[in-house]
Amino acid sequence: MENIGDRILKLRNEKQLTQEQLAEKLGIAPSYLSNIERNNKRPSLPLLEKLVLELNTSFDYLLINDFAVNKQFEIKYNELFRKVNCLDKLAQEEFFKISYDLIESFKKINN
Repeated sequence: MENIGDRILKLRNEKQLTQEQLAEKLGIAPSYLSNIERNNKRPSLPLLEKLVLELNTSFDYLLINDFAVNKQFEIKYNELFRKVNCLDKLAQEEFFKISYDLIESFKKINN
């Protein structure tokens, strides 16, 4: 499935721009653009706006599949919330304590 980084790379190549050239137009480091194209980073909203203008595209085109992925997570979150909601109050509190600790552990791993 194509994602935002793939679409930015495709449009950049169609315009025959190097990463360095596009990065300069956007006011960012080429390495940051490289990370976006490899899907290691996500562009901020202001950067996304610059990309739309520089690549002569639309927000919809750049983001369409990312919205689909977010919707899939939203469905999973809602299902999980319904299951947690069926637990008694003590079990819910323990669930959230463990969940927060797990999230913090993942943050440390990703950094």
